[in-house]
Order: sequence, then C-alpha cells, then structure tokens
Amino acid sequence: MVYSMPPDTREREKIVGGILDIIQLAWLFAGFALYVIHALIMFKRVGWLCLIVGIVFIVWGAVFALKKKDDMPYPTYLRLKLRYKLKTRHFVNTGFNKELTFSDK
Repeated sequence: MVYSMPPDTREREKIVGGILDIIQLAWLFAGFALYVIHALIMFKRVGWLCLIVGIVFIVWGAVFALKKKDDMPYPTYLRLKLRYKLKTRHFVNTGFNKELTFSDK
C-alpha cells in the first residue's frame, strides 16, 4: 500500500542565492528605502550627519529580515506576541487577570 504524503510547504522558497526569500528581501529593501528617503529629506538640514543617523533604518530592515525567534521570523513573532498580550484572559476560579501566576497550594 502506498500513502501519498503532501509536500511540506511551511518554508518559503529562497530566491536570492538560497539565503533570502521574498519577504526578507522586502524588509531589506524597506530599510534601504527609508534610509534613502531620510537622507534626501534631512541632508539640507543637518548635512552628512543624516547619513550616519539613517543607518538605523538599514539596521531595522536587517533585523526584521534576518533575525529569528523561537524558529519563526521576527515580525511574525512580534505579531503573535502582541496578539497574545491583547487577548482577554478569564480564569475560571480567579476571575479576570492580567498575568498568569502560579501558587504552591
């Protein structure tokens, strides 16, 4: 008997050198685009200092593109963490609580 197994589609296809997928590439591009926009707007006001300060945007894009937390991309992790924090928790015996506490009873 032959069982057909569906392909594992949880991972995205790496399109840039086998390292980056399209979402990671978009985060890197967004960081670079914000750097360029910041430099164009602020160059006449603060001069060359804006190029150094604008590196924050490139680092922001690189962190969101490359960092993983708990084996998932960082933006997904932050989205799930926010959804968990905003969720209403109702514990049967204790009523509404903002945090889960354990006791030694």
